[in-house]
Amino acid sequence: MSETADVEHLLRTSTPQVLGALVRQYGHFDACEEAVQEALLAAAVQWPAEGVPANPRAWLITVASRRLTDQLRSDESRRRREAAAAHIPPAQLLSPAADADDQQAADDTLTLLFLCSHPELSSASQVALTLRAVGGLTTAEIAHAFLVPEHTMAQRISRAKQRIKISGIPFRIPPRSELGDRLRVVLRVLYLIFNEGYTATSGTALQRVDLTAEAIRLTRQLQHLMSEDPEIAGLLGPHAAYRCAASGAYPV
Repeated sequence: MSETADVEHLLRTSTPQVLGALVRQYGHFDACEEAVQEALLAAAVQWPAEGVPANPRAWLITVASRRLTDQLRSDESRRRREAAAAHIPPAQLLSPAADADDQQAADDTLTLLFLCSHPELSSASQVALTLRAVGGLTTAEIAHAFLVPEHTMAQRISRAKQRIKISGIPFRIPPRSELGDRLRVVLRVLYLIFNEGYTATSGTALQRVDLTAEAIRLTRQLQHLMSEDPEIAGLLGPHAAYRCAASGAYPV
């Protein structure tokens, strides 16, 4: 791969882990995603010219955290002004920033997967938001998979993020009693991410090994969490192994 392609691959695979780290630290899913997108844009400009940093994920978390903190401080200042005018004590919005090295040590992608599949969201929104946040698919790619216009899918994803914000959905792996109810959506999304990698619906590459590998990695984590569930084992069955080997991803 060219240097630019290497950077694009690295950014794509890092995105869900960086987003998960920020959401775990700050909450504010929608604001975190915007900050991550700004960090990715900065990396896409700087890294090809200046070189990839020694710890790319920590770099992205640091930059995204700074962008997010600036935005939250701006929002807090505005709320303080509004509260002062109305004589209402404003709520604190910021959480103390964690060290980037501590944040990047944890992989919150599976937690992010369960957040996006929360029952507060509609079924279509669950799948669309997860494909974007966890699978790293663009809005256009997701719209193509759902056979809807891109602007329709953009609105659907935006509404899902607002629903998470309004509902105050916690960023955590659900208790075991709730895992079964969420599993169907999670498995469906993992299957769709794998299929998008096996037969790409857009771009110049026929296959995207990073997506197939990520889907398999997350399915293995899910199997470790729910080892007794036969559906997870079925998703990691011989058929998936054959398609994974054909795509060039590591074997199941």
